[in-house]
Amino acid sequence: GSPRGRGAAAATMKSVPRGLAARSAHKWAEATASAVPQRLRPARTLSRGGGLVSSLSLHHNNLRLRLLSGKAGNRFEAPRAGAGDEARSTEQVLPIFPLSIVALPFSNVPLHIFEARYRVLFSTLLYGEEGIEEGLANSESEFAGSKTFGMCYVDKEGNISSVGGVLEIGEHKLLDDGRLYISTSCSKRFTVTTVVQEQPVLICNVEYLEDDLQVDEDPELQKLAGEVVDVFEKALALGMSLEGSELKEPPKPEQLTLPPTELSYWLASLFPQDPQEQQLMLQIDTTKERLMRLKEIFDATYNYHLARNSIKSALSDE
Repeated sequence: GSPRGRGAAAATMKSVPRGLAARSAHKWAEATASAVPQRLRPARTLSRGGGLVSSLSLHHNNLRLRLLSGKAGNRFEAPRAGAGDEARSTEQVLPIFPLSIVALPFSNVPLHIFEARYRVLFSTLLYGEEGIEEGLANSESEFAGSKTFGMCYVDKEGNISSVGGVLEIGEHKLLDDGRLYISTSCSKRFTVTTVVQEQPVLICNVEYLEDDLQVDEDPELQKLAGEVVDVFEKALALGMSLEGSELKEPPKPEQLTLPPTELSYWLASLFPQDPQEQQLMLQIDTTKERLMRLKEIFDATYNYHLARNSIKSALSDE
């Protein structure tokens, strides 16, 4: 099958923000799930990082998913860093793994690889390591032993986003039946400039977009990050009280003290039930713009809970 239709089914995964232990992440998800309005919750319970807050009025006219046409040789207009922009770009050729989730910088992404062509790809990426199917690895490939690949979000219609995350392979485990369990971490963003090959796996020229972490020292950006955290905590506390949570106060994860850039990506990771919103945040060029969008989301959520609280109070007075 094509990389469009089948890429999303090639693996199962959970995306967990870096530094969030499995046990504490699970508790965090349980503690915050009640803050989400019932009609906005994901259809199924997410074991990690999910169930916090949902998008209320998110898809602005000036924000659209950037998609590939899927035709080899096509050239795409890549966003280039200008004077004063935070992102710096470099070009590279990468194999692309399409999946129905979004890989955000600073997150860990465990993968379960079972489709034959992707077993070949990941065996090649892991060439030279112990515990791989050497018969599948292509030692002549330019990607042999690189342990690096790109992941792009693919929607239910098979549309592949042209902005994705660069993943570095960490540990891996080969099962008796040839399936692979792989741990990866997302190091940076990229945008596709040219589709080089579609089959058997998607290969593209990409332009790396590296966040300039020096902007985290900007007092104005730090102030904005603090405002985002404040409204996030207010929305969470009010939502939990409306749902009758037994907790006396909402949890305060240590990630809320992260530097602005990493904080923006961590907060974006709390929307696994809305991967298109995560993808839009991944496409935003600057930390400031990403934080402003998050603030808008949490403000809308807080106002929603205020309205609920007003209605609840009015009904109880009757």
